[in-house]
Amino acid sequence: MSNPHPVQLVLQQLSSFHPLSAELSQEFVENSSEVFFKKDEYLMRKGELSTHVYFVLKGIISGQITSKEKTITTFITVDGEFLSAIEGMYGEKPCVEDVKAEEDSYLLAMCSSYFHSLYDRFPEMNVIFRKVLEMYYGDAHYRSIFIRMGSVEDKYIYFLRTFPEHAERIPVEVAASFMNLKTATLVKMISKMNAGKTLNQQLSKEDILENMEKFKYYLQKKLTLKELADRLNINPHQLSYLLNVHFNENFNSFINRLRINYILDQFSIHDNLQQYSIDGLGRQAGFSSKTTFFTEFKKRMGQTPYTYLQQHKLS
Repeated sequence: MSNPHPVQLVLQQLSSFHPLSAELSQEFVENSSEVFFKKDEYLMRKGELSTHVYFVLKGIISGQITSKEKTITTFITVDGEFLSAIEGMYGEKPCVEDVKAEEDSYLLAMCSSYFHSLYDRFPEMNVIFRKVLEMYYGDAHYRSIFIRMGSVEDKYIYFLRTFPEHAERIPVEVAASFMNLKTATLVKMISKMNAGKTLNQQLSKEDILENMEKFKYYLQKKLTLKELADRLNINPHQLSYLLNVHFNENFNSFINRLRINYILDQFSIHDNLQQYSIDGLGRQAGFSSKTTFFTEFKKRMGQTPYTYLQQHKLS
């Protein structure tokens, strides 16, 4: 077969969290199956037992709670993500929301009771799904704060960053409910953003990178979104939008990535960097403190600058 079995996509995703034993991989191959749900078909309804754990091969699934004629979208799951009622992750319990396909969707399914038995037989399953749940709960926690505090535009940019390849496929009323917005408010925001696209087409991804490389604005300590927008001759909202569209990053992530890349370039140039000069290089790159520099470097490179230099034999 020219295409790998769909279960291989699941195994790749799982192994990104922790290595899988050959035995566990075989369990997924032998005990999972493809299922198809048509648009608007329900995977499970409120009060029903969560009988399966799913992996979305292709499609969009939403969770919704309806109360007094108001529907709240509790989650949106897209290609490459796991899906289960939270209540059913560690046992068969009634689902507290309706779970529906927002478009024709293909999923890989495993019976919940069998899935749960893997925790007892394979220690790595506990590690993997602890990390999966940590990631999902972290996202949910961030969203709960952001949705309550962010502006309408901030919420929409967050939505675009969360679903960069699916935003246009998600029904606008579902997206609005997910962001705790009125549908009309979101439609107005989308129109505003789309109106700015034509204006901003002249500032492409390549244009932004060329400006950053030529003028190295990121080397300025405590550079703000407004300051960079002024130098690029656009307003801050447009810059936030462009960074999300072109780079799938917010302002801080974009600037810190350029600073780390600058430091890596400097590492390759300077053969005899001493520890004190590494700290100084962080300041030169625009980081306001050693702690911020080291934290950002380790987050992106997986190790401290000192360890990186030693392992790459650059010091």
